[in-house]
Amino acid sequence: MTFRERLREQIEFCGLLDKEVAAQAGISKRSMDSYVGSESCIPSAEVAVKLAKVLGVSVEYLVTGEINKDTEANPKLGVINQATEIKARKLLNLFANLSERDQELLMSFALTMNEVQ
Repeated sequence: MTFRERLREQIEFCGLLDKEVAAQAGISKRSMDSYVGSESCIPSAEVAVKLAKVLGVSVEYLVTGEINKDTEANPKLGVINQATEIKARKLLNLFANLSERDQELLMSFALTMNEVQ
């Protein structure tokens, strides 16, 4: 996955529009379009830090896809750290593709597992 793809995915995950991220990061919409569009430009370190801050992830994650387990908790998700957030997002995507019956079975299983621990 590329910087552009991770940036796009994180914007969608946060439920924001490109122009909202641009405004919050203090950059122009045109610049934002160059980062998420087909041009696939890489921002300066300063801009990458601003984008990461708005999206609640590390610059390291946006650039490399690597998650530093020592990174502070994502302020948008409270105590959930980045590693857990990424796993939860993948699990949510898988869950959404299941039938309603399978979703119910999985929920029952997860609740039972949680009670056991």
